[in-house]
Amino acid sequence: MKIVIANGKHEADYIIGMYKKQKHDLIVINSNEETCKYLSAKTHLSVYHGSPTKEFSLESARIHGADLFIALASDDIENYVACKMAKDIFGVKHTIALVLNPKNAEIFKQLGIDSVLSSTALLAQEIKNESAIEDLIKVLSLENNKIIIIEIEVVNQDECCYKTLKELNVTSMGSVSCITRHNQVIIPHGDTRLYAGDRVLIVTKPENKERMIKAFRGL
Repeated sequence: MKIVIANGKHEADYIIGMYKKQKHDLIVINSNEETCKYLSAKTHLSVYHGSPTKEFSLESARIHGADLFIALASDDIENYVACKMAKDIFGVKHTIALVLNPKNAEIFKQLGIDSVLSSTALLAQEIKNESAIEDLIKVLSLENNKIIIIEIEVVNQDECCYKTLKELNVTSMGSVSCITRHNQVIIPHGDTRLYAGDRVLIVTKPENKERMIKAFRGL
């Protein structure tokens, strides 16, 4: 996936580390020059110095058509503006805004932001890796933990390996949104077969997490 991380310091550092391990295409943009130097030195990535609320900065960072845009500034309005520009002008598919004022969460969603995280503490708690079998399962919680996205990397010993999604029979618990295989993104259907090395993104509810993981992993 092509992922844009806008502003933030330690939050950005953490999220970069999480997605870098998964070899996603990362674009990092930050309005603070010192933070740019810090993130570049820490993550060994190029960091664009510019405001994510300025069209020319986003243009220079080449965020066109990104799959995900995460706005982490300490100012709620900045995050809203950055997300709206990313979506409306540059065609970003999904936007996530951090807000410090919980009252802004519902307002921002009504105004077109796809997902809103209501505090830095929630971000640190919810966007994290949950290790299970060599760190091959990761969980991202959204919408105040009403929805979770599970990423599973398929290995040979998994219950799901070489099976079709229809054979796994997990539709009552959630949906498989996409599969990444050899840097190709597959939109799956019931006859799609899973193979070792596939990265599977699953959308489900928190109460179905363990059952869903068990269906794929066979634990």
